[in-house]
Amino acid sequence: MKSAKLTIKRRLLFSIVLGIISYLIVIQFRSNHVSEVRDGRDMWEIRSQLQTEQDRQYSLQNEIKELDSIKTQYLTTSEQEQIDALHDSIQLLEEKAGLTDLEVAGIIIQLIPDPQLAHDENAIATLSPELLSRLINELNAFGAEAIAIGNERIINISAIRYVGNKIYVNQRPLASLPLEIKVKSANPKRMLNYLEVSQSRDEFAMHHILFDLTVQDHVEIPAFDGEINLDYVTISDDEKEGE
Repeated sequence: MKSAKLTIKRRLLFSIVLGIISYLIVIQFRSNHVSEVRDGRDMWEIRSQLQTEQDRQYSLQNEIKELDSIKTQYLTTSEQEQIDALHDSIQLLEEKAGLTDLEVAGIIIQLIPDPQLAHDENAIATLSPELLSRLINELNAFGAEAIAIGNERIINISAIRYVGNKIYVNQRPLASLPLEIKVKSANPKRMLNYLEVSQSRDEFAMHHILFDLTVQDHVEIPAFDGEINLDYVTISDDEKEGE
């Protein structure tokens, strides 16, 4: 009887942790790409978008393999080793999902009003959710591993929208320009080169906003601290036949 209770306890623990891991993977790979209907896209843009989607699929396949490896390890080790392995996996996935603070090498993008505005009374710097969303999509295409706008961590369920006449990120208002965007990258200098000639930089310039780009060894990127809905995560008590 005691052995049966222990078996049920271990299965329940594994089900709970596996459910959390699966949910974190969903958060990580649920696309936040802003769909835009535009005519006349050139081949370079189409190939870039295709490569981005292929990279996401490849990453997802790797995550599935990692999850299978965790399951195999769970079935072949002691209870304490199982708990330790699952705990380490949760920490790794929380980091990938944007739920932990980071201090890493990366890029800081300072969005500043064009100084020439002082000489043109009719021109104003106009930041919009669309501009920010396009920049995030481009940063992701360039290989960004983590992004924060101001003090708000961007994850795949983050929303950028107008509320009244203010821009809100993660249901919090953004500060006015100048505004700082922090980006984690495996190769910050390469990311900097991309940004120097990026389409987003040109689009921001058209709205009288300039990029001031710097590479730093220590960039502090805050964790996402909003609410994540777990209402749709369930634990199944069903067992396969023969187990």
